[in-house]
Amino acid sequence: MMERVDILCAMRDRRLGMAIRREMDDELHCSVRVVSRGDEAVRCACEMTPDIMVIDALLPGGDGLGVMDRLRAQLGGRMPRVIGGSMMPFSDEGLYRRGAKAVIRVPWNEEELKAAIQCQIDELRDAIDWRAAEQDSLRAQALLEGMGMSRGLKGFAYLSMAAALAYEQDMRLAAVGERLYRPIAARCGTTQQAVERSIRHAMESAMGASGAEGMYAFFGNTIDPTKGKPTNAQCICALAEKMKASGRGC
Repeated sequence: MMERVDILCAMRDRRLGMAIRREMDDELHCSVRVVSRGDEAVRCACEMTPDIMVIDALLPGGDGLGVMDRLRAQLGGRMPRVIGGSMMPFSDEGLYRRGAKAVIRVPWNEEELKAAIQCQIDELRDAIDWRAAEQDSLRAQALLEGMGMSRGLKGFAYLSMAAALAYEQDMRLAAVGERLYRPIAARCGTTQQAVERSIRHAMESAMGASGAEGMYAFFGNTIDPTKGKPTNAQCICALAEKMKASGRGC
């Protein structure tokens, strides 16, 4: 999953572009660059190859449609995800035809634009090398079986996938949650809530089978036995740490 996301905003409303830059830089760990001309947008996009590009259909120095045509010719497969801003329906069609992921009516609505950018960031960060994750998931499954968890539980599969992703991304406890449940739910055709519930049920079943002592023996000092059941996040991170300690391919 990608951490840093590079965004290029090519828009006449430079004030809004700078507001987006401040918010995305501070809260979402993104790098945002703002330009207000079409020719400048082409030059900057070729220099930085952004992951996401926000572009007005009408810009001085080259309209948005022309900018997209030039970028597709120059960047090819490195073309960014485009969020277009349009004042007229025919521009909407032109933007979509050139591969825009979303089109928003201009003048921009700040909240709508932020939501569209966030959606593209989520999709980028959820882009996972599932082939590698599935190999790591097999290692997590072996550990879960050693803990006494049944393979027949949905939560067994979800938990092994979550541990594999946490291992791949070297995640800490605070990061575990939606960032793991969302891509797992999307891959398995279910909801984030169902993933979370199924993992909790699998944990409770394993505790019922092996008892609290067996659970704490497995987790060691990664959980506090005085506080009752370990949380989903504690279990996922403990599995990832055990995988890290054993080394890849062991």
